[in-house]
Amino acid sequence: MTEITFCLSRADFAQQFTALPGHEAWGALQTGNGRIAAESPLARVHRQGGSDGHDAAFALTAAAEPAHTLCTVAPEAGAAGSQNAYAVHDGTGHLIGRIVHERSPLGIRQAWRIEDAVSQCSAIAYKGNIRGWIAYWAISPFWAILALIHLFNGDLHPGRSLWSKPYRARWHLRTGGGPKKAALDFNTGRYRADPGLLNVHLLYAQAALYGA
Repeated sequence: MTEITFCLSRADFAQQFTALPGHEAWGALQTGNGRIAAESPLARVHRQGGSDGHDAAFALTAAAEPAHTLCTVAPEAGAAGSQNAYAVHDGTGHLIGRIVHERSPLGIRQAWRIEDAVSQCSAIAYKGNIRGWIAYWAISPFWAILALIHLFNGDLHPGRSLWSKPYRARWHLRTGGGPKKAALDFNTGRYRADPGLLNVHLLYAQAALYGA
């Protein structure tokens, strides 16, 4: 397995590039943990103007010259119920897969599914693991106290991490009836991807959507 470790960076340095027409410079996928600007990001992320939230549309381009489009991500019309689906096309306009955002079978957690149109396989992840959710609900009664501590320390805008729900996600792929394999793993701000299991541009597209 050739593993790729990268992060989605929204820092100022990651947005200092010329966006595609009709888009805005939104961020970059770069190796490492994003604390230091990469000289050559894996991909630059352009968000289509006017799109946001469930309607977010992106174009990912290579950072190396000559720059070219790696893939585009656009919401599909007519998604059922609470489901949101996105079509991912390569730089030539061919469909390489879909990404579906829905609820888990019990309706408790958010679910993200990557569908590879070429290899005809898919991987699914649920937002937050069991331990993370237990810790989240266990500490919830103390949020008011934590907020007061921040206020007494002069922090009028506590960090989002104080309130954020568990964000860990691992996209599992089942092949040949064997054990599940992780095609993509997000933890503590970093992604670990196995491009041998799913199209790497689908993995990049999922990272952009998950961080939107």
